[in-house]
Amino acid sequence: MIARKRGNETGGAFGERTAVVLGARLAEVEALFAAALTAPTEPEERATFAELGRAAARLAASAASAAGCRAEVIRPSRPAARKMRLQRRMLHAQRTTDQIIARCRPGG
Repeated sequence: MIARKRGNETGGAFGERTAVVLGARLAEVEALFAAALTAPTEPEERATFAELGRAAARLAASAASAAGCRAEVIRPSRPAARKMRLQRRMLHAQRTTDQIIARCRPGG
C-alpha cells in the first residue's frame, strides 16, 4: 500500500516555508510595535509606527497569499488639505518666532 501525502512535500496544507514566513513577519510586527511604544522621542515613534504599518501590510499580503486570496489594499485616510496647509503655516510661524527670539537674545 502507498500512503497518501497531505499537502505538499514539506508537510501540512501550506508547508513549512509559508509558516516560517508568516511567523517571521508576525514577529517583525510585534517587535516594531514594542519599539514604537518605547521610542525615546516623538519623531522616532512616528518613524517606527510608519515602519510598523508597512510590516503589517506585508504580513497581511503574505497571509492572504497563503489563504489563496488577494490582499485588499487599504489606504490610510489623509487629513484634509486645508488642515495640512494650516499646520505648515503654523509650523513656519513658530520657526520664524524662534529665529526672532534667538536673534534678540544677548550673544545670539
